[in-house]
Amino acid sequence: MMKNILLICLLAFSFNSFGQNSYRIENQIWNYNKPSEYISRVDNFEKDRKTGEEYVKKQNDGTTLSTDDKILFSIAKSDSTQINIVLASYKGNGNIERFTLKGYAEKLGEYFKVNPKNDDPKIIVNVSVSEVVIDQTKFYLISKTTNYTEQNYSYTSDYYVSEIQGKEFSIAAVYDNETDKQKIEKSILESTFE
Repeated sequence: MMKNILLICLLAFSFNSFGQNSYRIENQIWNYNKPSEYISRVDNFEKDRKTGEEYVKKQNDGTTLSTDDKILFSIAKSDSTQINIVLASYKGNGNIERFTLKGYAEKLGEYFKVNPKNDDPKIIVNVSVSEVVIDQTKFYLISKTTNYTEQNYSYTSDYYVSEIQGKEFSIAAVYDNETDKQKIEKSILESTFE
């Protein structure tokens, strides 16, 4: 009996140590394993939201923010605050109903090409839109790479978007090196739905 209890405790600890979490999106469950060396940023949700609001206001292009976002998590590499991060959320699907999922992804791609507004020829921005399947669920990946040629520095913002249970489900990731890119991509592409 004691061996069984120890075995159950050991198994429970093993599952928790891998970092898998399950998140409810309406009636669907999304299972996600965060990359190693990444930690939760629970206390930064409000800061992230305010940063987004300030960014949209600065654009002054008529864009408005959603008011029904449900943030599932925000994680970052343990030694980082603004780069090498992942955030998952869902909200109403008004944009998908209006444009279709593909049309909405294409509109986001066009938006990312011109925002933030920058006419500096030393900054090169590349945006691509592609279809990705994660556990038999179709997503569109809008990937934006910003290259600061003078500083020899670049970073990529990936935005995965899908419609799950009548909601717009998105995963946003920002990274600036190949190792973190591979860890983040693997964690997202190997996630599952049930």
